[in-house]
Order: sequence, then structure tokens, then C-alpha cells
Amino acid sequence: MHQLMHSQKRRVFFWLGVVFAITIMVLILDSHYSFSQVKERVRIGLPLQQQSSLAIIAAEKGFYSKEGLAVTVKEYPSGKRAVEGMLAGAVDVASTAETPIVFASFERQDFSIIASIGSSGDLMRIIARKDKGIQKPGDLRGKRIAVQKGSATHFFLHIFLLKNGLSEKDVNLSFKKVEELPEALASGEIDAFSQREPFIGEAKGLLGDNAVVFAEPGIYFLSEEMIALNSLIKDKPEVINRLLRSLLQAERFAREHPDQAIKIVSNKLKSSESEISALWNGFDFTVSLKQVIFNILEDEARWAINSKLTDKTKVPNYLNFIYLKGLEAVKPEAVTIIR
Repeated sequence: MHQLMHSQKRRVFFWLGVVFAITIMVLILDSHYSFSQVKERVRIGLPLQQQSSLAIIAAEKGFYSKEGLAVTVKEYPSGKRAVEGMLAGAVDVASTAETPIVFASFERQDFSIIASIGSSGDLMRIIARKDKGIQKPGDLRGKRIAVQKGSATHFFLHIFLLKNGLSEKDVNLSFKKVEELPEALASGEIDAFSQREPFIGEAKGLLGDNAVVFAEPGIYFLSEEMIALNSLIKDKPEVINRLLRSLLQAERFAREHPDQAIKIVSNKLKSSESEISALWNGFDFTVSLKQVIFNILEDEARWAINSKLTDKTKVPNYLNFIYLKGLEAVKPEAVTIIR
């Protein structure tokens, strides 16, 4: 009897020891998990434009937070202004089309593209006043056309004019802030401008039946990039990986729930769902780093040099402006750049 009780006590102590050990392990693991999930702070410059849809969705759906990031979003009216904000130290990361990257690359080398997040060959438009005798692209000759200098819409205007037998010398070109363009057109200060949504829609609303809009699908393929300061990339590469995983979640959401994605973006841009939906299928919303980005950047750099929009005379080596390790770590098959 005594031996039986002794044996039972030993079993009780054994299992108590097991439970205690498991409890300690759980506490250690939980502590490690909590430590690993300490949210890293990062400031994102977000231009309010459709090509930034994945960055918008990631913010609105909380994907950044789910990946352990405490994100502060600073909104900008354009990618060019977001880049300027980043280079001035206001944000750490920015979404932008490739053209502002080209102009920044002539002056700075302390930032890198971490991923492309969308592309489209049918986004930009020219909107003009009919009462200025403008019914077709050729009627733009001699007219007052405004654009945001050094932007993707500036490059589109260049290509659009060439396609229609004109050049910048054939028009009266001026430069304005993007948010000033619709009112300048409505007031008659200018006759036309080159832009994208939501500014085209805003101008159409102001002009009504007096508006004529020109499109040239396929003449220019815009590529939206996420760029980051090299100091952030060097000091906190895991933050870049978390950002990329957040954008990949947004990519999946946009693919699986396009109607919800369109609603999120239209609400953020204060555009109608019909305007956003009309262009949606023309976008390739994928997170990637493709070889074609070099062709795009180099072509636009040559345009900037030849047009005397910069005093630089040499096209930068854009391989020095691409950070590959982040996307290679989280989705290696999305990287097709040849080194």
C-alpha cells in the first residue's frame, strides 16, 4: 500500500513538472513572439492616384499593421510631390510613377526602388475646352497647355504631341501644380492640360459639355514604383520586407475582390466608382521587379536630357537605384531583373 501511494505521488510530481515546463516554454515563446511583433514605425508618402491602388488598399485594409508596421501615411496630390517629401525627410517611403524617379536620380543617389506596384498603358488624358476651337488633337497647335513639370503626365504630353504630329514647340506650354489645373482650365487661364484621375474627372465636372478629352492607349506605359531611402533599407531591411508583404496582401485582395478594391480606391480618391472601374482592367496590379523598368527609366532620362529639363548630360546607371534583396526574400519569382 505504501509503495502504491509512493508511486502515485511520483506520477503526480512528474506530470506537475511536465505542466510547469510546458508553461515556462509557452511564456518564453509568447514573450519572443510579442517581442518579434513590436511594430516598426515607418512614414509612407501616398499620392492620391489610381496607380497607387495597392498602397492605398494596404493602408485602408490594415495590411501594414498586420505585418507589424506602425505606419503614418502622409497624403500627396501626386507622386512627384511624394518623392519631394521623401527627399526632404518628411517620409521614409513613397509611391510614384517612374518620371519623378528619373528627375530625382539626376540629383540624388540615396534612394532605391523596392518594387513596382502597378502599370497601365491607358491612364493619362488630355482635357481641353471646346470653346477654344479644340475638337481633335491637331487643334492643340498654338494653344495654352499646362502640366506638372517633370511628372509622368509631362512625359505623356510629349509622347501624345509627337503621336499627333506636334511637339512642345508647337504649343504654349506652362507648368502648374497638379491641384491647380482643373480650376485654371475652368477659368479660361489655360486651354488644355495633361493629367489623370481624379483631376480629369474634376475638370469635366467644372466644364460640363464644354470639355473634350483625348486618350492614346498604348503610346505610354506608366509604371508605379515604391521607393525608399537607402538609410531605411540599410538600417531596417526587415521593415522593407514587411512593406512588401503588405503590398502582396493588397495585390491578392485586389485580384480576389476587385469590386471592393474599386470602392476603397474611389472613396480615397473622391472619384466615382464608374471612373475608377473604367480604367481598372487596364491596370496590372502586381508587385514585381521586371527588366523592363530599365528601358522605361533610360528612355525618360534621355527625354529629360534632350529636352533640356536637366543640366545633366549622362543617363544614370539605374541598376544602382534598384533594391532586389527585399522582394527576392519575400517573393523571389516576382524578380526578373538580370544582373
